[in-house]
Amino acid sequence: MSGGSKREREQRRKLQHFLNDLALLGSLQGFKYFQPWLRGKEELLLTVVNEDLGWRSPGFVVSRASSYTSSSSSDGSPSSSSPSVDSRSSSPLPGEPPGPRDPPAHTHTKTQPQTGRDPSSEEHLLPASPSEREIAVPEVNCTLFLLAGYVKYGRPYAWIRSNHERLVNIGGTDSMVKDTPMKLKSIADWQTRGIRVWDIISELVCLCTVPSPSNPFALDMRYIKSLPLPDRFLVTGALLNFLEMYVVYGNRDEMHYDKVVEEVKPLRRLHVQSLLELQRHRESSESSGTPTVKDSSGEE
Repeated sequence: MSGGSKREREQRRKLQHFLNDLALLGSLQGFKYFQPWLRGKEELLLTVVNEDLGWRSPGFVVSRASSYTSSSSSDGSPSSSSPSVDSRSSSPLPGEPPGPRDPPAHTHTKTQPQTGRDPSSEEHLLPASPSEREIAVPEVNCTLFLLAGYVKYGRPYAWIRSNHERLVNIGGTDSMVKDTPMKLKSIADWQTRGIRVWDIISELVCLCTVPSPSNPFALDMRYIKSLPLPDRFLVTGALLNFLEMYVVYGNRDEMHYDKVVEEVKPLRRLHVQSLLELQRHRESSESSGTPTVKDSSGEE
């Protein structure tokens, strides 16, 4: 086998691994600083909190950010639902927190070198979902990103979908900025390192959220605990699977690695507790002859 064919096979294998990670991440909910939403087998929409306001999770399903203006009142709390969809508009709606429109100076300093147009041919790599046809609307106090691993490009890329002025200051039209791949260190290292989806997620969260969180994968335990018992059992199990995968395969030199390890402990306790509660409920139901608890799909 020639060297070129071997490299191509390795690239395809890495990309498929990334797409598997993307599918797994897209099924999760309950993170504090971001919410993923899978859109097709190659795309994932990522809602990232702009400013950590110490928000509380409302725990509702329908997004509050469907059609609003910059003067709309809000507690700044993103929900754990998908980005809402408004078919009447394809342009981004305001999602910045109250106060001055200009982000803090350290935000520009941190993000300008990481984003913008690449002088190489990568600036012409359009996403399969162009920004002019984007109908997803970010939550209040959030920025929307498109993360994709297109087979035709052979590697992952990320595009910014809203509030690009917070992170990018390169001039040009909105569509030019939104349809130009972001220059992220994690993606630049794709060829030489074993980059996983959590490397890109953590970089986007640390670039976007002010102040930069010590643990980009922090969980919103209040929201998770508020879920109905069957849903809580499934959600904690899925999150536990993802975070334990990070603990095994993640970069231990990352400053937030130990934070993720600590996050796993209370999550595992909650998952086991939910399992025991489900078992007790089932046993009680069987002994009394009453119907057992069902999940949201209607199955036992």
